Amino acid sequence: MAISERLQFSENDNNGKHHRWSAMLSLKFLYNTPLGSFVTGWRKKREDKSGKDIVLADQDPTLDLDPLRAQYICSIPRAQWFKGVLLQGYLVHPNILRGLDDFEVRDDDVFIITYPKSGTTWMEEIVSLIHNDGNPSKVKNKLLNYRVEHLEVGRPIGHLRHLRKLKSPRLMATHLPLPLIPRRLRQGKCKIIYVVRNPKDNAVSYYHHHRMSTFLGNYKGTWEDFLHLYLKGYLVYGSWFDHVLPYWKFHQEHPDRMLFISFEDLKLDLPGMVSKIASFLGRPLSCEAIDAISNHCTFEQMKSNNMVNREVLPISDLFDMTQSKFMRKGIIGDWKNYFTEEQNIDFSKLYNEKMQDSGLELIFDPEEIDNRNNNGATTTTTNTKLDNMQAGT
Repeated sequence: MAISERLQFSENDNNGKHHRWSAMLSLKFLYNTPLGSFVTGWRKKREDKSGKDIVLADQDPTLDLDPLRAQYICSIPRAQWFKGVLLQGYLVHPNILRGLDDFEVRDDDVFIITYPKSGTTWMEEIVSLIHNDGNPSKVKNKLLNYRVEHLEVGRPIGHLRHLRKLKSPRLMATHLPLPLIPRRLRQGKCKIIYVVRNPKDNAVSYYHHHRMSTFLGNYKGTWEDFLHLYLKGYLVYGSWFDHVLPYWKFHQEHPDRMLFISFEDLKLDLPGMVSKIASFLGRPLSCEAIDAISNHCTFEQMKSNNMVNREVLPISDLFDMTQSKFMRKGIIGDWKNYFTEEQNIDFSKLYNEKMQDSGLELIFDPEEIDNRNNNGATTTTTNTKLDNMQAGT
């Protein structure tokens, strides 16, 4: 049997508790041992020989211009630049990146696209249930990562080949910015769901995600330093603004292909959003099915569901759950527990500069919810300027 075949996921679905790679793999084995390096195909070279699109991030000649940026990049194992975007190195193999642009996209594919920590897992579970007729019992013993595959993150050998062999309709997710997704995804007919989250809460969630994620180096810095990196767009997957705004424009140009929905939309009206998503996908559901999905996908249910909460994974050491849970709070306005008044002023100034005239409005404060509900408004309609009064200080 070939190595790539032995690396296929093995499952024991008798009780839904044992999902693992046949070799009981860990990140340390895959990337820090001679055998693991041979298996994954990594080489200790400073630059990919096929061109300059993929370069080890510590070779950035501007690295020392910002000490915090340099420290952050060097803390991420095998961090790499791909066409100018910083990516983690574990499980994002150069072979995957090189094959992305020519990846074949089918008309019945469904892609979920997000900036990290914007509600990706939540939307994946919702879409998976919609494709299973709103029946949670059909997925209760199958890990979410087998139901929704990630485009750029996967097995080190044969990942794109594995995706090509999946039966239709394929459900896939990615965090890649618009210029980096397959060109056939930009040009094709398949459905895309983009989930956005207000960047203040997103920054807090991404901070905790960095602390718990081995593949992101288990961030040891302070919240203040992390916010600096976030505002500068120095983090893995780049700037929130550079990610969100191009997709927002794409949605405006192709509303039939892309549903643009916010984390806050889901929090305010989960049944209504489930119905909207199902209709967009051409899979309208009964009221009973919508209720079943909504009840199954509350934050409390998701947090306790081992099929989605990342506490059972094929690789043993992806996350350090002693630092933070993958599903931590799932609320609107947690940023108020972290932002100082000065940080909020700086953030709001940048937000107004970047988002002016975009036509995109997001909820930052739970106190806004009643006003929006009374006005019958949704969160992704018109742009509202953030002022310092919204600081909650």
